[in-house]
Amino acid sequence: MKKAYENMRAFWLDAKNFESRKGVIEIGADKIIAAGVEMGVFDGKEVKCILVAANSLGDISLYFENNSTSGVGGFIGGNRSDALQEAAAHMLAYAGKLSGQMTLCADKNLPPPAEHGQVVLFALSKEKLFSVQLSEAQARTRENPFFPMFAYSQQVIGHFKKMEEEQAPQGKA
Repeated sequence: MKKAYENMRAFWLDAKNFESRKGVIEIGADKIIAAGVEMGVFDGKEVKCILVAANSLGDISLYFENNSTSGVGGFIGGNRSDALQEAAAHMLAYAGKLSGQMTLCADKNLPPPAEHGQVVLFALSKEKLFSVQLSEAQARTRENPFFPMFAYSQQVIGHFKKMEEEQAPQGKA
């Protein structure tokens, strides 16, 4: 894992970055304050990670490992789009509902996706980190209880992509 990506990932997995800020809402029985999905994707040479995460303050980010000098690319959301905010809020709400079906991560250590095609869904409270690792095929199965959380994470990615396309300079005809 590239160091810059690892740093951004660590930010989202540390509740201290959110818990003392005004407006934090705790969701569900486990009092989830942040949640996300990390995916392993093959770039032709190696497996790299993509992380989409949101917190109950309305902060939303997407980070991905790349071959740039820094080793990371990404987008920071927040209040850039109502549709983005809505998708992220739904992802977080499902994390609050599903944390009890996830595994408690020892020492708040989230294992990254094991390989290409694997996804890790996580839910973070002030005291605990929960996760579940699935194949992407399992996560995309509507009957899977984690499907809604995964599906909303994909909507978040789609909204970031749409915003990027809308901001890109238009070519001349």
